[in-house]
Amino acid sequence: MTPDQQDTRRRAEAHYQAGEWAPALSEFDTLLAAGVRDGDLLHDRAVCIFQLGRQKEALQQLDEAVALEPGNPYRYSSRAWIRAALKDVDGAIEDYRKALELDPDDAITLNNLGLLEEQYGMRKAAQEKFKRADTLMGILRVPTFVPQVRFVGADDRGNGAANGRQPPAVEAAELRDMDQWQKAAYAEARRLTGGQF
Repeated sequence: MTPDQQDTRRRAEAHYQAGEWAPALSEFDTLLAAGVRDGDLLHDRAVCIFQLGRQKEALQQLDEAVALEPGNPYRYSSRAWIRAALKDVDGAIEDYRKALELDPDDAITLNNLGLLEEQYGMRKAAQEKFKRADTLMGILRVPTFVPQVRFVGADDRGNGAANGRQPPAVEAAELRDMDQWQKAAYAEARRLTGGQF
C-alpha cells in the first residue's frame, strides 16, 4: 500500500471503531477502487454495509472474503453471524462448523453454534458446545480443590465440639482461591448440611 492508502486505511479503521459506518464505508470503497483487497478490508466493509441495513450485500461481501481466505476460520464465523441475522440458520450452522473445523478451540464460535443448535432443538449438542466454550474461556474448570464434606447427623448437631467431631473448617483463603464450580459445590454442601460445613 502507498502512504496515501495507509492513511485512508487508518481513517477507515478509526471510523469503523467509532461505529461511524457510512464514513468508514466510503474510505473502504476508496481503497477497493485503488485495488487494495484483503480479507480484513472485505470483512470490515461487510460489517459497515450490514450496519447500514444492506444485509444481503453484506453477505455477498463476506462470500468474497471467504473466497479470498478460505483457510481463515474468522471469515466463516463472520459470515455465519450474517446468515443467522438473515434467518439462514442452516447456512449459519454450516459456516460455524467449518470455522470450528479450522479452529476447534474458538470459544465464541462454539457458543454461537450452540445457540443455533439450541434453536433447532438439538439441546444435547448445544450443551456440549456451551460446556466446551466455557472450559476454553476458563469459566468452567476441572476442580483443583474440592472441600471434604462430612455430613453431620441430627445427633451430632449442637454437641460436635463436645464429642470431638467438629465439621472441618474451610479457611477464608481457600474460599478466595476456589473457582465458580467450587464455590457452587461448597454452597451446596453447606445447604445440604444445614450450614454445618
